[in-house]
Amino acid sequence: MIRVTIACPEALIGDANALARVLGYSEADGKTYGEAGWRDEAGNRYAVASGLVSEGFAAAAQSALVEPEWGADMAAAVRAQSRVRIGGPADPAHLVAVFDEDAEAAYRLLGVLRA
Repeated sequence: MIRVTIACPEALIGDANALARVLGYSEADGKTYGEAGWRDEAGNRYAVASGLVSEGFAAAAQSALVEPEWGADMAAAVRAQSRVRIGGPADPAHLVAVFDEDAEAAYRLLGVLRA
């Protein structure tokens, strides 16, 4: 297992939750991104999630999506997938993922602080 921390722009929360539902372990993953309680220095708001995922998570997130047995809004999941970026600071147009075992270090790399 590896830790991924993802900054989700407020406007993408619905689509990002659809993608999380597809890539996750159960339908509960559809609630991964909650309130946009984080901000970057420009004031953009984000929902941030950090957790352990399988070693194959990055490849799965970039591969063709398969609807899970519990169902998902596949159009929304595909929209979110097209906005995924690995590394770098948080961006109001992208879901930005940082792979780092230290969530606090990932928050710093993303440049986000609790609002």
